[in-house]
Amino acid sequence: MTRSLPLSRRNLIAGLLALALLLGLTIFSAPATSHLESGSTWHRGPAGYSAWYESLEQQGVTVQRWQRPVEDLLKQLGKPDGTTVTLIQNAPAGAETLVAVLPGFIDQQNLAALLPWMPQWIEAGHHLVVLGVKTPATAAPFSQTLPSEAGPVQIDTRRRYQPSSDQAVVLADDYGAVVWQQAFASGQFVVSATPHLAANAYQNQSGNFALLTDLVAGSGGRVWIDEYLHGYRDEEAIAAEIGSDSWLSYLARTPLLILFVQALVVTLIAVLALNRRLGQRLTLQSPKIDNSRAYIQALAGVLHKAGSHDFVVQTLSQAERIQLQKALGLGHTPVPIEQLQAAWNEQPTRSATDLEATLHPPIPKSESQLRDWLKRVQSLHYTSNATGDTERA
Repeated sequence: MTRSLPLSRRNLIAGLLALALLLGLTIFSAPATSHLESGSTWHRGPAGYSAWYESLEQQGVTVQRWQRPVEDLLKQLGKPDGTTVTLIQNAPAGAETLVAVLPGFIDQQNLAALLPWMPQWIEAGHHLVVLGVKTPATAAPFSQTLPSEAGPVQIDTRRRYQPSSDQAVVLADDYGAVVWQQAFASGQFVVSATPHLAANAYQNQSGNFALLTDLVAGSGGRVWIDEYLHGYRDEEAIAAEIGSDSWLSYLARTPLLILFVQALVVTLIAVLALNRRLGQRLTLQSPKIDNSRAYIQALAGVLHKAGSHDFVVQTLSQAERIQLQKALGLGHTPVPIEQLQAAWNEQPTRSATDLEATLHPPIPKSESQLRDWLKRVQSLHYTSNATGDTERA
């Protein structure tokens, strides 16, 4: 058998730790999600590209979001005989353009691992626009407006690139290039040192939107936006990656650390909800039953209801007489009342009392008379005990 303990300091500390853990998970998981959505045409935050995407549609540019691996797009665009598959009805002729807005600054040495399809896409004669390739920081002002053929462009970064002789500069200042491009056979590669060239934060800067629009739609072909890079998947891609939608598949692709943290949080919440102390169980001690006391209390209740005053007086008189004999040094064996009275009178500190009348009174007729007699007997007993204590001292 266990008992529920009240909320203690230890429970309070455990609850605060659980709350801090949940808050920490919320804080540390939120930036990861926001970082992945940065540059997505679905994201309407300052770092998103939804406003620029809508401007392309309003201008009649043939544009489509791509939510599968780019390798699949390459397979669908080209056949073995060199013909092109039409994915969008009435698409204009020209090279295909793929736009990859990186979810942050990515080092050039890591670009091949993130976009392994880059060589095949450019060698196939298509155009590729990548925004957010990490370049060295310079002494350039962080925020400035740079002139371009599309109009003034607002730039908020100190990172610049020093182009080679075979690379054409699109947007630059005295410290280096912000946007540059390079031709590869029939393909073209356009790079931006900032992932926020035409983000929603610059939708009031017409030059930013116009420059990126010219770069992606200048060839007159279709424009593809890589949303697979930002975590968006269509149904076929999800089925290919996961294999099924069962909870076993979810557990198989979920890191063990996340599962452990979830289990720990659920356990702490369950402990607090059940109001259990974090420690060993406390077993309730069974109360010890005093049979004699219980019998006396039960008998007293019966006698009180029956009004048996004579039985009470007779029983208590005998018990008090024995106690009085012991106090006077007469032993446990009953002695005549005269001998008891004589021993009582020999004690100078005791008041004159008729022990016969006290120990053998008339039978009380009411409960109040019984109480008066009990008071006299109690005072008699107290006097004898006090005298005995004085003599021993």
